[in-house]
Amino acid sequence: MDTKKKIGHYVTPSKEEFCRFCHLLYDRHLVTGVGGNMSTRSNDNVFLTPSGFSLRDVDTDTVVTVNGKGLVIEGGRPTKDADMHLTLLRERPDINVVCHVHGANIIAASAMLTPGPGTLPPLTPGFVYYAHPLPMTPFIIPGTQALTKAVVKGLGDRSRHAILLQNHGLVTIGKDFMEAINIAEEIDEAARIYVLTDGRAACIPLDEVCKIRYVR
Repeated sequence: MDTKKKIGHYVTPSKEEFCRFCHLLYDRHLVTGVGGNMSTRSNDNVFLTPSGFSLRDVDTDTVVTVNGKGLVIEGGRPTKDADMHLTLLRERPDINVVCHVHGANIIAASAMLTPGPGTLPPLTPGFVYYAHPLPMTPFIIPGTQALTKAVVKGLGDRSRHAILLQNHGLVTIGKDFMEAINIAEEIDEAARIYVLTDGRAACIPLDEVCKIRYVR
């Protein structure tokens, strides 16, 4: 049985909870096949999704537990993006969850956009509030140190909670599962609108964008 512990205001999840949110990502079409991965702090360790498993099929027996140095202490081989997850959790003590998704709308939009500090235009209030401006890296081979460095650098500012990966997907981070997944869904919605309108949708005016960011 998993032992829960509070980290600040964050109650570390059980493996059952971790699996439930993995399945949610699949059900929401934010991942397909064996794509995508997720991690969360678990007491002094980290839960990671396993390599080669669809998030649809992740269960308590396949969740991988690693220690702070990334050494496996329970389970099989972790996702090939494990270093990215562990580095983000180490560099951003304000977050507890890392979520990497491969939704088709997100990938399509990333293939239409130019890498830089701001990519998707301000198309919805939710996207503006949670993720605008959204930076994007150029295409980098998954599972490499180069990708880890680019993502960690892009999310180095504590005001940022998401980064697009060109022709690849999206990484979101949060204080808990709901925050990380809600941000992913807001970006997915904006990406879908962008793709459906071939990038021609009217944007929210700049002065309104500034107002949305300060709504509490």
